[in-house]
Amino acid sequence: MCGILGGYCDESVPKEAIERALNEMEHRGPDDQRYQFFGNAFLGMRRLSIIDLAGGMQPIGNEDESLQVVCNGEIYNFVELVSELKDKGHKFQTSSDVETIVHLYEEHGKDLCSRLYGMFGLALWDKKHKTLLLGRDRFGKKPLFWARTPSGGVLFASELRSLKILLESVAGPCRIREQSIYDYLSLGFIPQPATIYEEIHMLPPGGIMVFGGGEPKIESYWEPNFRVKQVISYEEALEEVRYLLSDAVRIRLRSDVPLGVFLSGGVDSSVVAYEASQHVSHTLRTFTVSVDDVELDEAPVAVRTAKKFGAKIEVLPLDYAPLDELHNVVRAYNQPYSDSSSIPSMAISRAARKHVTVVLTGDGGDEVFAGYRRYLASHLSDMLDWVPKFVPKMTTQIFGQLMNKRRSMLGMAERFSRGLSTSHGERYLLWTPDMILEEAKRSAWLGSSEVRSTERLIDELLPEGLSGCDTHQYTDMKMNMLNDQLVKVDIATMAASLEARSPLLDHRLAEFVMSLPASYRIHNGKLKSLLKDAYQDRVPDEVLQARKRGFEIPMTTWLKEDFRPVMMDTLGSPSGKVREFLDGKFVDGLLDGSILQEKNTTYIKYALLVLELWLRDV
Repeated sequence: MCGILGGYCDESVPKEAIERALNEMEHRGPDDQRYQFFGNAFLGMRRLSIIDLAGGMQPIGNEDESLQVVCNGEIYNFVELVSELKDKGHKFQTSSDVETIVHLYEEHGKDLCSRLYGMFGLALWDKKHKTLLLGRDRFGKKPLFWARTPSGGVLFASELRSLKILLESVAGPCRIREQSIYDYLSLGFIPQPATIYEEIHMLPPGGIMVFGGGEPKIESYWEPNFRVKQVISYEEALEEVRYLLSDAVRIRLRSDVPLGVFLSGGVDSSVVAYEASQHVSHTLRTFTVSVDDVELDEAPVAVRTAKKFGAKIEVLPLDYAPLDELHNVVRAYNQPYSDSSSIPSMAISRAARKHVTVVLTGDGGDEVFAGYRRYLASHLSDMLDWVPKFVPKMTTQIFGQLMNKRRSMLGMAERFSRGLSTSHGERYLLWTPDMILEEAKRSAWLGSSEVRSTERLIDELLPEGLSGCDTHQYTDMKMNMLNDQLVKVDIATMAASLEARSPLLDHRLAEFVMSLPASYRIHNGKLKSLLKDAYQDRVPDEVLQARKRGFEIPMTTWLKEDFRPVMMDTLGSPSGKVREFLDGKFVDGLLDGSILQEKNTTYIKYALLVLELWLRDV
């Protein structure tokens, strides 16, 4: 695991800029750093030592040093790859998982990424052909930013701020992208491949870039595929899920440093902890947190679950000052990002890092196995296509008058009814973030009139011919999971120099689950049924049958108390930066509660506060 950077361009990137950019990523790699020039190309990295502690420093070359690679992430199947490549005559200089990449390139060229099982953002320099290859893992667990230089070259980095330093050392200041702010107001994040800057982009997940001068060529080597379905019994599917998940956990336990499992009281992390306990020869270490709210505290369940698995569990203190953490989040995430669970995620990561360097998590379980209520709504919507459009509009009015909370059953029913009579893009925004939709946003927008609606962006993602559940899961993988969940985990853990691994996002497991009918993931109306039923006799019933609980924080209270002074001094000020993009009356109405009362106004206020603080810090 590390932070990487580099480029291939005619400009002479100053060493001072490279060193500053590397220092910005010190948290990603506190153990060592190095950079090397290869003519007009250069590669650099900050290293967090996980595999081959003594010999794994990068860049790593092939036998004749004509290929050089840097990689952020882990290649989990490197043991099998090394054996295969040695049989073909390749000579290895290290025991690093990263060295497999240069030898795979010799065998498969740009198709090497399809042979990798793991999470990665990689860059390979081919001296002979003067070609730079960039590659990113299938789901986008690891980030990789890139930009063009004035001469037409390419620069890249694992973090946005580091790439901005490199780019601005050879070009002018980066410009804020108004379309990104417009989308952020509806989503709470900036959708990839765009960033907050006009000049900087992200390599898409499952993508490669080949650059040898001229125009960079970006290709996709993997996409989530819900189209191809296989005929298999439900019982056979359960057995295959157990087999694939067991192997996914097995290869993610490879580490030369202390490793543990994040264990909440939820299904996903409990399943991962169970499988890990079956593979380790020593006592498995697990970690959970305790909170004051008895209704939300999952620590007692986690402790009982760990005991059943024969694992050791540490109950970590969740110690943080809300206002300090707010400023930490604004800086750490490099661009506007409003998922407030990033605050406790960063605190948990810091606490866990005192004990281990690597953790396995349950991330991705909801998105792959259909664990959210919105998937049930999408599944049911297929059965209601015949209902005239005026019926959902009537029921929306009725539910709206009866509901007292957005997240109550009536609140969910109101949003469900409202979504039935809309386009896919608007439905997705209603059923997922539920922030500011096009009509309200456009009327308050003061920026460029050329921005397109966020609903249209989502509509353009839509593959045709899928069921409602498949469609929503696919969209989540391209939007919410990619830009929110995976970003949160990567930044929060890396800020503490902690590596997080996600077995439930193993591409072999995900491909299998996607190939099954939606009715297997929501079997007899039960969310995440495939995973729950697969582990019926292995994971405690109190875990499998518990209601779903997210990582709740008292944001409403924080906005009224801890955050209120800074919110009113910045966002509430007539000179607020957000007011350069949104009408001041709209901002004031949101703050005093006179508008958007049917929306998730707590989330919207927090999102605008984060945007305001980011604009002031940029």
